[in-house]
Amino acid sequence: VHILRLVGGGSRCDGRVEIFQRGMWGRVLVDHWDVQEASVVCRQLRCGEAETAYNPLKPQRGMGPVALRGIRCAGHEASPTLCNTSLPQSAPVAG
Repeated sequence: VHILRLVGGGSRCDGRVEIFQRGMWGRVLVDHWDVQEASVVCRQLRCGEAETAYNPLKPQRGMGPVALRGIRCAGHEASPTLCNTSLPQSAPVAG
């Protein structure tokens, strides 16, 4: 399981998702982030189930390296890094 954090929000359970891998923090870059993806992150951070998922405008997505791009979650995954491979065959995968 990768180390996650939320930055730029009003609490430790609110903000933009970043993942620590290869010795640095990187953003999660996705065109459509919904409650399934947010729920995976919230559970991993022990924040309970997601109440809302935000889709910020491109200028608000942050700067710096990208750790994950175009993920889609079913909502039951243990980590966002497992999302792309856990969808049923018939589900579209962003990429």
